[in-house]
Amino acid sequence: MKMSKHEDMEALERQIRPWLEKRRIPRQRYENLQPFDKDMLQKMVCMPTRPTTYNQRRDLYQKLCLPESIAGRESIDPVDFMPDEELRKFFSPLTPSERLSDLYKY
Repeated sequence: MKMSKHEDMEALERQIRPWLEKRRIPRQRYENLQPFDKDMLQKMVCMPTRPTTYNQRRDLYQKLCLPESIAGRESIDPVDFMPDEELRKFFSPLTPSERLSDLYKY
């Protein structure tokens, strides 16, 4: 039986929530993302299946972590921004031990 779109979104959010909490990202910032950005985040942190570019990772990081006044600007120089290696590490999935430790909280 196929899950409804609403059930799909709830399952996705249950997968994303521990990652957001670990990175201390307010849930509201996730809620404010466009569907494309939510999909990209899910594919990077839950099941890394889609390759992303540095610019995509940088833009998503800005939307999630920087104040709206800064994140909305397109003029942030990539040279002044964090290196790609740090962005890849930031968007990496939780390790099995990190996921297990979160289960014990509930």
